[in-house]
Amino acid sequence: MQLPIMQKTKLIAGHQGVDKTIKWATVVEVIEDIERIQDGEFLITTGFNLLEDKKRMDTFHSLLRSRPLSAVAIYTSFYMEKIPDSFVQIANENYLPLIEIPVDINFSEITKEILASIVNKQTKLLEQAEKVHRELMSLILNDRSLSEITGRLAQLTNSNIFIFNEFYELIYNNQSFNKEQLTNVLEFNEKIDIKRYLLCSLENESVEYITMKDKMYTIYPIIAKKSCFGWIMMEKQSTIRNELDKVAIERATSIYAMEFIKRQAIEETKLRIQTGLLDDIFNRNYPDEQFIIEQAAKLDYDLTLPQSVFHLTLTSYSEIDIQKVDQLYYITEHLLMKKNKQYIVQTRLQSIVFLTNVLGNNKDEYDHYVLQLAKDISEEWNLYNPDEKIVIGIGNTYQSVERLSKSAEEALYAAQLRELNKENQYIVHYPDLGMYDLLLKMSKKGINLSSIYENNIQPLFNEPSREVDLIHTLTTFFEQNQSIKKTAEKLFIHRHTLRYRLNQIEIKTGLSLKETDDIVQLQFGLKAFQLNQLLKKKNLAKEINLRLTD
Repeated sequence: MQLPIMQKTKLIAGHQGVDKTIKWATVVEVIEDIERIQDGEFLITTGFNLLEDKKRMDTFHSLLRSRPLSAVAIYTSFYMEKIPDSFVQIANENYLPLIEIPVDINFSEITKEILASIVNKQTKLLEQAEKVHRELMSLILNDRSLSEITGRLAQLTNSNIFIFNEFYELIYNNQSFNKEQLTNVLEFNEKIDIKRYLLCSLENESVEYITMKDKMYTIYPIIAKKSCFGWIMMEKQSTIRNELDKVAIERATSIYAMEFIKRQAIEETKLRIQTGLLDDIFNRNYPDEQFIIEQAAKLDYDLTLPQSVFHLTLTSYSEIDIQKVDQLYYITEHLLMKKNKQYIVQTRLQSIVFLTNVLGNNKDEYDHYVLQLAKDISEEWNLYNPDEKIVIGIGNTYQSVERLSKSAEEALYAAQLRELNKENQYIVHYPDLGMYDLLLKMSKKGINLSSIYENNIQPLFNEPSREVDLIHTLTTFFEQNQSIKKTAEKLFIHRHTLRYRLNQIEIKTGLSLKETDDIVQLQFGLKAFQLNQLLKKKNLAKEINLRLTD
């Protein structure tokens, strides 16, 4: 309306929509197909035959209500001397600027000035966007930090900038907000689910807006190599928001994506080196202990401290999910870094294995420390995958480098034999396996596990119809500390039925449930049977080489 050519025109309705953006100007004589009208068009018309044709009049009313238009300008004196009151009313209701143009102004003069203004604005916008891209690229090429890049982007756009990683965590911002402060900034006494907006922008691979009071938040995903590395979020006063904001963020995402890809390449190289080092440690592939200590020191890792191995496994064994394993790796690494932990990590098909130093002065403190660390990892994983559990096996803590291969094997068995734990927990410390440790060592010595339980509980298998009942009954009886009452309740049977079954077990095995030596034989036989069944089920005997040593 401030253009020279528009000085003779008159804005007669829709004053509340004067801030709308005009993307194009269109001259239409006969208005029939309103479906072709595009978002942001400035429609100029003479209103030919509108007043005489009710159908066209209804179509024009629908057009005024449809909201894609930026504004409508109607020439008066050609086909209508006065703009109808219905047009004014609908334009006001829909905040659509309605402009009256006198007959002495030519179509071409208006469209020429409007289109020239649009082109000039777009040219200026591109120049500003290029400036943003050029300055950020210069920072990247001069090896400046992402924190500095974030600060400069905030300056160039006169806004606050927040960078989230792929786990929806704030990693950079220009005002040094911590997570709690950021929550306060975004809430304004309202609960805002930022994650939902982040995921929405990722799903559409486009800009997403959050409007709160006098603030506008613009969100855009950082995507490269078909992966999301995070998001850029811009905070700005709604009154000073402009078209450059969206363009600047889109240009900036490519800069951040380049830096994240570079970091990913560095991480992959680091992971290959760590994997090789762990393989050497676990396979004792080194000439002497001092040599491997020095190799680890090159990665800033101190092998002289007490160490323990963790084995993290996905619970879904049916198929290999590379993305889930990658996510498990990044979540684990991220947590260890937050805790400022020394660690060496490697990825496998369905699991993550890492070696870390353990704090404490004695075995009890070591055990407490590793269990707490496992709980922290499990909780972090559950934040992003509440419906899928991970199993964490933990090996014993050792100070000797030579015994770290033992810790690795213990961690693997603790994870794989979780089902043998009566509480069926997802975090298993190898010492919790108890008697199974002895059975594993016996298996390594060449003792057939089946020979152990065949000597003790084989008679319980002679009657197929009773096999499940008696084995399960005996197992539950020992799990409930030989309590008749608790075992009967657990099995949902009467105590007389339980006593009958226990009597049958004593008759068939020839062992008494009242004699300590006989009870040990039955327990040992049961555990040998359970371990052997699980080893066969998971094919562990062939999958790994049993090297457990005293």
